[in-house]
Order: sequence, then structure tokens, then C-alpha cells
Amino acid sequence: MPEYSHVQTYVKCDESNYKEVIQQFAAFLSRAGLDNSYFNSGLKWEVADNGFMYQGGNADAEEVPVEGLSLHVRPYVVGLTPEVFSELAESWLEVSLLFWTEEITADYKTGELRSEVQPYIWSLMEQFAESYDQAGIYFTDEATGGKPWEAVFTGKSDELWSFDAAIIPAASADLYANPDEQLFYYTYSGKRLLLVRREVWGGE
Repeated sequence: MPEYSHVQTYVKCDESNYKEVIQQFAAFLSRAGLDNSYFNSGLKWEVADNGFMYQGGNADAEEVPVEGLSLHVRPYVVGLTPEVFSELAESWLEVSLLFWTEEITADYKTGELRSEVQPYIWSLMEQFAESYDQAGIYFTDEATGGKPWEAVFTGKSDELWSFDAAIIPAASADLYANPDEQLFYYTYSGKRLLLVRREVWGGE
């Protein structure tokens, strides 16, 4: 199994609105030019014994041409309930796109992205932000996947910044006041905060 990097966000979701949320994700994939057939296959909300909801996690990766490269991109969702995180008052669904880290990375030691893929990944993040606003849009690696979102409700403030890029909605912007300028380039678009990690994204 390859090591994954992720563009991910989170939506309040349980059995009552799972179908609607999945249909929304299928529509997002279509707009992004990605195959959505798996998410139109009648998936149902079913929570496993460990509290996770895995229905929606078996989509195949597809090869996407990007600036002369062929990137494997895999849509993925997983449900997270209060059984998994006791701090949660309700269940959420992670919706994400997974990339093979080796295909998008120029320098494995620093995590610097290949210049050819940076505009594509950022474009996908912007498209996520147009469709989802209940949580931040995060670009993370295998080690940090999920951690920034978890930090919001667990209070682990040191992990709030465990991402390589993020689009933070206005409702959460106060949590990210005063970004470290040595680590991040950042700017505001309206009330949204946009950040990228310097060593990962290279030039500003």
C-alpha cells in the first residue's frame, strides 16, 4: 500500500443525512473531473464495532494527468463517531482525496512538493472550500492526516498546525491567529485564512 497525502475536510453526518452528504461528495467529484461512480452505488451508514463508519472507504484510485505527470487520486470517506472521540457531541464524516506521496514529492526529507502538482492540489483545496465550510480544508501527509481537525475539539493546540496547507473558514479563524511566519506563507481571502508551509510549497 502506498503512503498517502490527503486533501481533507469534515462534515457533520450520521445515518439521517449520510445519503445527502455522499451525494454532495459525488457531485463535488464530478465538478473536479474525478470518477464518482463508487459514491453512486447505494452506500449506507453502518458503524463498525470500533465506532468508525467505513462505508465509503473502498473507492479505487484513478490516474489523473497533471502537467505531464500521472497522479493516482483516490476519493475516500470515513465516519467518526463519539465512540471514537469522546469529545465529539455528534458524528462527523471525513471527506478526502488521497494522493500517492511518492508521486507528488520532490524532496522526501523536507516534503517539498513537485512544482508541477502544486497548482492542482491548491485548486482542489479551493474547490473543497467552495463546497464545504463546517471545518478547515487541510493538506496533510501520512503522519499528520486528521490531526488538525482533531486538535480543534481535543484541545491539543500544538497539533492545530499539523498541516502543509490549509484553508480555514471564518468560524475557525480565531484558533489560527498569528501564524508563525517562519513556517507558513499566509494571507486572507475575505474572512478565510489561507496558509501553506514554506518548506513544502517552496516559493511564495
